[in-house]
Amino acid sequence: MKWAIRDLLNPVATRSLLYGADPFDLEAILKKIDNIKVKSGKQIQEVWINEWHTKIDRYSKLCEKAVAEGNKLSAMEYARMAAQCHYACFMVNIEDVEHKTEIYKGLEVSYRHYIKLCKNKIEYTEIDTRAGKIPAYIHYPDSGRKSSYPVAVTYSGIGSCKEELEMLAAPLNKRGIAVITPDMPGAGAAIIHNNIKCGGKQIESAFEGIYRFIKEHKKLDEKNIANFGLCMGGGYAFRATVKNPKVKACVSLFPLLMNFADQGSIPIWMKRGKWSSYQYSDDYLEGMRILEEGTHKADFLMVYSSDDNWMTPEASQKLLDKALGYKECIHIEDKPAYVSEETIMHAMPVGEQYHWVKHIAADFIAARLNGRK
Repeated sequence: MKWAIRDLLNPVATRSLLYGADPFDLEAILKKIDNIKVKSGKQIQEVWINEWHTKIDRYSKLCEKAVAEGNKLSAMEYARMAAQCHYACFMVNIEDVEHKTEIYKGLEVSYRHYIKLCKNKIEYTEIDTRAGKIPAYIHYPDSGRKSSYPVAVTYSGIGSCKEELEMLAAPLNKRGIAVITPDMPGAGAAIIHNNIKCGGKQIESAFEGIYRFIKEHKKLDEKNIANFGLCMGGGYAFRATVKNPKVKACVSLFPLLMNFADQGSIPIWMKRGKWSSYQYSDDYLEGMRILEEGTHKADFLMVYSSDDNWMTPEASQKLLDKALGYKECIHIEDKPAYVSEETIMHAMPVGEQYHWVKHIAADFIAARLNGRK
């Protein structure tokens, strides 16, 4: 029973670690769950959230103390830890929409507190689209005072949020690139506050709105753009590149296109659960076929895994074949550590390989946007 419960939490644990949750904090909480005498989904969820909130309280108090003592670096790190703990709470599968909303609001507040302490400028904005306003952050590599910046747009998929996308923005910021991290339709504040569902029309309108936003922005260079996506966002990045021939580079890490994916491997709760259903438009699967349309000639990097049971190597190859320009491909054959035959999910290979793949991805984009290619 002990390891069966841990196996069930593997997707949640992997994504929490991906965003930066401390592995020792995670292990301590998993041990608390092991000690539950009569295990139920509700009780596991309650212990998971309560224990992470205990960590949040600790790091928030340490942050306040560091601020009071003028220790800005420590204050920033403790604020980051608190946000990462909030994110771990957001990752657990909670069907109650009101409860999920409450948890996300905690993450929003925590993250806004954190970015105020960052050295580089991270600016909240809203992008107008035909589907509604898309909340987003612009992560500048510095104080944001330069007249022009190359820009990358990052994408993740359903169940994610713009706060999570800092992990894609950070390595690009270090290479002098400004990064837009939007809440795409069905994700984060786009669905929770603005009720923008995930569907083909909504996604297409988001791409159009983002490009218009870049064109009208005084500091973002519309002639120096890259698209960078992880998971479902890898499919978004590809389609967004198809829609704009000015894009210089596209990176898809472990891309997931729902119409290419093995539907039998995707859990029922992700397809028809209360929270999942709340995020999707009525014509979700049919509408998302639009992401398959078109080809592009931008420089393209794709990373995929043999152990991705949703997007098989054959499905990934279909996407690679649609890139008609220069392209590179990394095929990862490492067996995931967080895995069991019963509970393997797309999230495991994604989460476990990102820590080293991100540097290759960031270098690939920087070489194109900073004029070295």
